[in-house]
Amino acid sequence: MAEIEFYTEQFRVMDCDCDMNHRLTPGAFLRMAQQISTDQCESIGMNDEFYRQNHAVFLLAKLALKMERTPRGGEVLTLVTMPEQCKRAVYKRVTEARDEKGERVALLDSRWVLVDTDTRRILRRPPEAFEIGRFAEEVPFTLDVTIPKPAETEPSGKVTATYSRCDTNGHMNNTRYADAAADALPLDVLTDGEVKSMVISYHNELPAGQSAELVRGRTEDGGWYVAGQRADGRPCFEAVLTVE
Repeated sequence: MAEIEFYTEQFRVMDCDCDMNHRLTPGAFLRMAQQISTDQCESIGMNDEFYRQNHAVFLLAKLALKMERTPRGGEVLTLVTMPEQCKRAVYKRVTEARDEKGERVALLDSRWVLVDTDTRRILRRPPEAFEIGRFAEEVPFTLDVTIPKPAETEPSGKVTATYSRCDTNGHMNNTRYADAAADALPLDVLTDGEVKSMVISYHNELPAGQSAELVRGRTEDGGWYVAGQRADGRPCFEAVLTVE
């Protein structure tokens, strides 16, 4: 069996990834996490050609993000990504970020499914090529991925899968839903506070050029709930943010 390796990479917090308070946005952090995940997969041969040959691709189903401290522009973060073997059709991947003092600033628990690119169905039994020996049997970090529902919601605009928000799958990139959820909140909520945690559940992809109507509401514990619904009536995503 191949030796299990967790993958490490450094990222500089760019000014263009920061908000008006010079703090790293949740969506920008998710893009760092997405990049290190891609780099780790490519390092063991799981590149675009590999996915094409096996007619399968990983899609994100849920994630939970916990921010211990919001990094600021100019900081250098060390990310470590830790993928787990498939369990009940789900691949868990945990990504941790530490600052230059070695202190953890963020923890991301993401849950992925393997989808057949021809049928668009979840593969309960992965192809032999996806039996990845260098993914760990167990990753000892777990965050709560449940999303509490508010008693009431109100309209909060819409989000469109525009050119700059889409990826090579032809739909809105999963990190852009974090941007959409943050943008759906009243502006002063995030200018006066910071996102301490975020949970996103991805229901149905938003294809390029299509839009989703957004609603928002407050949960019993004071969190902000945001959800999107496509024009065909199908739910697109749900998210809940804790802002302090």
